[in-house]
Amino acid sequence: MPNRMGPIMPGNRGTASRAMKRHLGAILPVLAIALAISGCSSRLGQFNGSLHDVGRTSAPTEAGTANIESLARRYDANPGDKAVSIAYGGALRARGQFQQAAAVLQRASIVNVGDKEVAAAYGRALGDVGRFDEAMRVLSQAHSADRPDWRVLSSQGVVSDQMGQHSRAREFYAEALKIVPDNPSVLSNLGLSYLLTRDIAKAEEMLARAASMANADPRIAANLTMVRGLRSQAAAAPATRPATSKASPAQR
Repeated sequence: MPNRMGPIMPGNRGTASRAMKRHLGAILPVLAIALAISGCSSRLGQFNGSLHDVGRTSAPTEAGTANIESLARRYDANPGDKAVSIAYGGALRARGQFQQAAAVLQRASIVNVGDKEVAAAYGRALGDVGRFDEAMRVLSQAHSADRPDWRVLSSQGVVSDQMGQHSRAREFYAEALKIVPDNPSVLSNLGLSYLLTRDIAKAEEMLARAASMANADPRIAANLTMVRGLRSQAAAAPATRPATSKASPAQR
C-alpha cells in the first residue's frame, strides 16, 4: 500500500495548502495524460486555467503524417463511412486537431444513426472541444444498462470530471471497474479525479494500483512519481506561519 500524506497540523495547514496548490498547478498538465489513455482528452479548468490533453499532442512522426494523409483521402472518397471516420477521427485527435475530429465524427453520426461505436467516438470528441452536455448525451447512447461498455463508462467519468461533477465521475469509474476490475486506465482516471479535489492520498493509492498492473501504460508510473513528489513537498512545508493580528471591529 502506498504511503499516505501525513496529517497537516492546524499551525501549518495554510502554508501546506498553498504549497500544494502551487505544485498542483505544475503537475496537473502532465497528469492529464492519464485521461488520454482511455481515449478521452482532458480540458479540466478547475486549477490554473484549462488543461490540455498533452498525451495526444506530441510532434507527428513521418509515418503518422503519411497515415493521416491516407485516411484523409479515404475519408474524402467516402465521407461518413463508419470505419474510416472512426480511424480518421482518432488520428486527428492524436494530433490535437480536436475541432476537425469532432466534425468528422459528427458527420459519421448522421450517416450511421444509432451506431454505438460511432456514438462513443463522437461523444469523446465532443468532450475534447468542451461540449460537455452534448458529450454526455451522446455517450449515454453509446451503450445501454443491459449491455454497459466500460470504455464508455470511463469516458462518461472523464467528462463528468471536466464538468466539476467529481462524485458522479467516480460513480462511472466504479461501474467500469465492476466490469474490468483493476483496469489501469480506469484506475488512472480515478486517481486524477481524486487529485482534482486535492485528495492526494487517494490519488496516489489509485495511481499506485494502476501502475502495478502488468499491462499499465508506462506514463501512469510517471504520473505516480509526480503525485508522490507533490505529497512529499506538501508534507515538508514549513510548520510555522506568520503571526496575524486580531481584526479590528471595522474589519469584523
